[in-house]
Amino acid sequence: MKARVIEYFPMQEELISLLKREIPIHSIYVISFTKEKKQKEIFFSEFLKSAELTLTYTLLFITHKPIKKRLGDLMDEVYHKMQEPCKVYLIPYSLSNVKKNLNSGDHFINGVLSQARCMYKENDVLSNYQNQQISIYCNDFKQIETHWINRMERARYLLFIIDMTNIQEDYTAKLATMHTALEQICLGLLYLFWEFKPHHYSLSYLLYLCGHFTDLPQNIFPKASYGLQRQFYMLCNAHHIMRFKETNDFSEKDAFKAQSLCERFFEQAESLGQRQLEKLQISQDQKSIISSLLT
Repeated sequence: MKARVIEYFPMQEELISLLKREIPIHSIYVISFTKEKKQKEIFFSEFLKSAELTLTYTLLFITHKPIKKRLGDLMDEVYHKMQEPCKVYLIPYSLSNVKKNLNSGDHFINGVLSQARCMYKENDVLSNYQNQQISIYCNDFKQIETHWINRMERARYLLFIIDMTNIQEDYTAKLATMHTALEQICLGLLYLFWEFKPHHYSLSYLLYLCGHFTDLPQNIFPKASYGLQRQFYMLCNAHHIMRFKETNDFSEKDAFKAQSLCERFFEQAESLGQRQLEKLQISQDQKSIISSLLT
């Protein structure tokens, strides 16, 4: 059967071709797409004017078999092999798992098939699922609430223990603990809003995905200056640095600034999560009333 492209996006032919060379692709769905144009003009010595287009995709891709490559390596490979600047955040699923998850009522997969744009599909084997209403199924509210509370309690504990006294402080270890706390908050948010459990856990990836339903990551961790970029780098990489270096790379000032950001992120995420839980509770109550009227 001839493969079909459903909607057109910039550089999609190159992107599809590259992914198909690397993995056995069945279909690709675009969850989000951004296009940024940066213009540069130089007025010294010789006038120069240029414009650079940067593309960013969030793609859910479905494969015939589970991929063997690490997802982080695959995303880096795609970025470096594209001819123009194109950052791709990938969410992988195998075709067999998609079918199984849809049969059991997976809210996230159902939502993607129903609402995301299809960039490419090999055949129509999943077309019957695309017509389903995602409101047909929703995980039990109590399960979602429990998942959220457990993640946030774990994050709260991690942020609390970094202030323990009577021990010699290690600032790299403190930053690594903050990193783990932020992971827990992001995992809680992703399940609360999308009912999604990710396959990849780098902090920058988790924060990026959370940015699809809240501006919180961008507001707390902007990268508008070198100092802000350095703070983000510290939080994302302290756990790696701690593995391979026995010396302390960061200062008390570094740890204090990062901790302040993490605590703000926790507090605002907690407030955001409470509002979302209230919406889900109302939705569940309404469905229960409708169900009782129909029976």
